[in-house]
Amino acid sequence: MNQSDASPASSRTILVVEDEFFIALEIKAALTSVGYKVLGPASSVDHALERVTPVAIQLKALGVPFVLASAADPGALAKNAILAGVRNLGKPTDMRQLASAVAEIAVGEG
Repeated sequence: MNQSDASPASSRTILVVEDEFFIALEIKAALTSVGYKVLGPASSVDHALERVTPVAIQLKALGVPFVLASAADPGALAKNAILAGVRNLGKPTDMRQLASAVAEIAVGEG
């Protein structure tokens, strides 16, 4: 791909934090296929859990938008002030819906 063919997504980097390895690979493939550079994924429960809230805190502090794809109860997420109000796509997650949600927040920041 040359520079003139680059999509707006090609300059965007996405961090994937997912505790289920095969789902993480599916997410990575879906986002890579629409032009995003993907960091991660975190591949273990401990690895993911130790990063989700601290990463969310840092992203909010920096004004970087993010979405969740969590099976957690919305009420439980709302109890965490950092995650309250963050768009949650739920699980199982449709990869086209995920790519669309990422594109929406990417457009909103640029």
